[in-house]
Amino acid sequence: MVISEKIDGIEVISFTTDRINALNVDRIRPGILRLFETPFTKVIIDLDGVDYLDSTGFAMILHLLRVSHSNYGTIRLCGLTQSARELFELLQLHKALDIHADRESCLDSYRRNGPSY
Repeated sequence: MVISEKIDGIEVISFTTDRINALNVDRIRPGILRLFETPFTKVIIDLDGVDYLDSTGFAMILHLLRVSHSNYGTIRLCGLTQSARELFELLQLHKALDIHADRESCLDSYRRNGPSY
């Protein structure tokens, strides 16, 4: 369900499923949480191909944000569908999260600016 690769010292997470919901979030979350056991971890969550996030999926992302901050890490998102982006904006989550259009622009933001704590 979770694919993790390291690019230029940045953990890039992508998914083999098109849905993140109550049925699979318990299988997805542990694979990402383990990344934040190391302080100052930089993570990109690439949601390209994820067509559906329910409230449990949003809650998981917020939980990951809290965990990352508690260990001085950062999370940036990319690849959101238009409907997911609209939901993030409706819930005002786009103000708490660093969201980019695609993976390359997200990687570039880390390269240019470094982490944003």
